[in-house]
Amino acid sequence: MKKTVLQLSLLIFCCFSTADSWAQLSLGLRTGINFANLAVTDEESFPFKPKSGLSFALLFHLPLGASTAIQIEPGFSQRGGRISTKTNEFINNQQIKADIEGKLLVNYIEMPVLFQYKPKLGKMEGLLSIGPEFRLMTGNLRAKSSSRVYVDGVLITSTSGDESYASGNDTRKFDIGLAGGAGLAYPLGTVKFFAEGRYHLGLANLATPIEGGNSKVHNRGASVHIGVLVPVGK
Repeated sequence: MKKTVLQLSLLIFCCFSTADSWAQLSLGLRTGINFANLAVTDEESFPFKPKSGLSFALLFHLPLGASTAIQIEPGFSQRGGRISTKTNEFINNQQIKADIEGKLLVNYIEMPVLFQYKPKLGKMEGLLSIGPEFRLMTGNLRAKSSSRVYVDGVLITSTSGDESYASGNDTRKFDIGLAGGAGLAYPLGTVKFFAEGRYHLGLANLATPIEGGNSKVHNRGASVHIGVLVPVGK
């Protein structure tokens, strides 16, 4: 998987290096945090909440004009979602409490391809990005869970689990979506530093068909990033 991403990155680099716009190309790095979530259509009793995860990418930045550019970002992204629910009921004159915690953890090799508009704001630049992003799952999806049940304030049962699911076993390996964001960039000499927030709208249904079921699961969530761009030619 890593070899494939490296080959794709080298291919992009070689394509840019043979273009007339080589002198304008910038390379860079970004890193940030995903506040990833999963939208599930048939799990209203266990709605997912955002889960934090790391992301990082190489940046290939090709200006199209004075304030527009294309940016390609091969990288890595941690996604998933979490569940946190509590119940409190009286049954047969006993108070029954249950605490349930769970996380779905999934890693992706991803490739956003973004159109950027960069209006001048004094010395700084505004940054508006939008475009498709493609993801390929690496490794297995993991599900971690724990539960505790109390009766009249006394802990009765406590359980935990850590399971792994291969792609194709109720989940699809490939995802496609849209990303849009806004931020600011600040130049220091020829180097440009930037910070950006984005929202990620997964379009592919990640759940494989199950007999008697109609589950739909989509990647969702926000992210924040910082990064740097350096021109590679004059």
